[in-house]
Amino acid sequence: MKNNMGQILFNVVIALFGVFLFKATPVNDSMLLSILAIITIAALLSFGNYYFVKMAALGKKAFQPSYIIDENTFESLHEPEDYLNVMKDLTDYPLCRLEAIKIVEQWNSFIKKSGTLDTISTSGGVYELVNQDVQAVMINNMTMFIKRTAIMQSSSKSEEINAHKNYLRMLTSRNDKVLKDYTDLLIEVSQMTDSERDSTEIKSLKLIIDSIHDYKTEIESEDV
Repeated sequence: MKNNMGQILFNVVIALFGVFLFKATPVNDSMLLSILAIITIAALLSFGNYYFVKMAALGKKAFQPSYIIDENTFESLHEPEDYLNVMKDLTDYPLCRLEAIKIVEQWNSFIKKSGTLDTISTSGGVYELVNQDVQAVMINNMTMFIKRTAIMQSSSKSEEINAHKNYLRMLTSRNDKVLKDYTDLLIEVSQMTDSERDSTEIKSLKLIIDSIHDYKTEIESEDV
């Protein structure tokens, strides 16, 4: 009901306007004026409700500025927390709510895995480098997510919006792949001795490094 409050208030105002028109003006004294008044009220209700329905279909609120994301948004992106805060804001944007929620959940999952890796590995080295690479992947995908959402906010055709949503889902799928490789690394490292953990000849370690390399190659060859 909260999401439809604007539309409800609009209908109440038009209804009160109709009551006022017929009770406080001489409209009732003329059949022609009465007919014109009824047509006017019906037209206002029809066009007004159509506007609200259209905005809802586009994932926008009535009278909301065309862009939620602007140049100031990108100028404020410095630390990982800045990116995460924008993603949290986008969980309130209907067109990408589910995908934004997914990105936030994936970031939280990464933070937990990062802490676990730090706990079970006695030294940084290659593990720390891999952790930094995974974080870079997550932040880069949030950047592309925010950019694509900015483009989506100016879209009006359903096919355009669907194409953008598919791109956002592709970003979350990339995160899922990297996080799965990260989980495999955690499992393998947890089963090793201290001396074995210092070795770079770890199957899951090579897989996640290859996965990140493939990811970087892929994004270098595509446009946002």
